Amino acid sequence: MSSLTIQKNFNFEKDTIDKVAIILNNKHHNFTEVLNTYFQAIIKEPEIIDTIEQKVKKRTGSFIGILDNKIGAENYKDMKKDYHEHIS
Repeated sequence: MSSLTIQKNFNFEKDTIDKVAIILNNKHHNFTEVLNTYFQAIIKEPEIIDTIEQKVKKRTGSFIGILDNKIGAENYKDMKKDYHEHIS
């Protein structure tokens, strides 16, 4: 398989890279292997990007994080309508 060297600057958050480096060292992987695996997964299952974004956006460590995926995705107008129907 041929390889491609990308000569573009990637900007990553230092804290994120430090945390990922520890995990990768424990699993005996490097960043190149992980990115290649990630890209292969995207090719086979493009929806994986949505799943990963949901995991990243999920809040943890606070009370409001407990409510993730527990509250419906209703818009404000629907909630207001339901409230007024309930009180009348």
